[in-house]
Amino acid sequence: MNRIHSYCVLSLLVLLGFFSPKAMAQDLPYLNSFSLAEINGKVYLQWIIASGNTCDGVRVYRSTDAENFEQIGQIAGICGSPFSSVSYDYWDTLPLLNTTSYYHLELGNLGFSATQAIQLFDFSKKSYQIIPHPTTADANIYFENSLYETFGLHVFNQNGKLVYDAKTSSNNFELNPAQLDAGFYVFYISNNTGTNTIKGKLIAK
Repeated sequence: MNRIHSYCVLSLLVLLGFFSPKAMAQDLPYLNSFSLAEINGKVYLQWIIASGNTCDGVRVYRSTDAENFEQIGQIAGICGSPFSSVSYDYWDTLPLLNTTSYYHLELGNLGFSATQAIQLFDFSKKSYQIIPHPTTADANIYFENSLYETFGLHVFNQNGKLVYDAKTSSNNFELNPAQLDAGFYVFYISNNTGTNTIKGKLIAK
């Protein structure tokens, strides 16, 4: 079974636990909430249309750059209710992997929702992902850490000299390319007990 894990862009999305995403507050009066979550390698979208609002169908859009969106789904018919709040959901069963995906909704005559973002990583073939790579500003090494253990990162140059190290209990290490000269590096990620070790390579520009 493929191991697909999601990590969110925190300014856009907060995920709590395996499932039960915290809905993001909306500036739009017709939406009480709009949230994303990864469940079994798929993206689950859930939103609530506020009481007193109706629209002519819902269209679901996805983007890789938060600017150019394509429609990936539609819920036809009248949505919402003049009397009570109504919850809706949609599954993106073929999400994009190893990148950031952006989603927003078009609710008929009500216009567009705010944009939410999520990252899904497939660690079934490689136990880490470096984005972007070769490393530039704001580069990250992502890896599986579902138990939020403390992991250490050790980066070595081609001469075997340790040039960078860090610790984290999250699922990624933020790299500062300014601390690495342009070139090829080998790195090791391991937990405190040494029972889980990841070896990888990176290129700094």
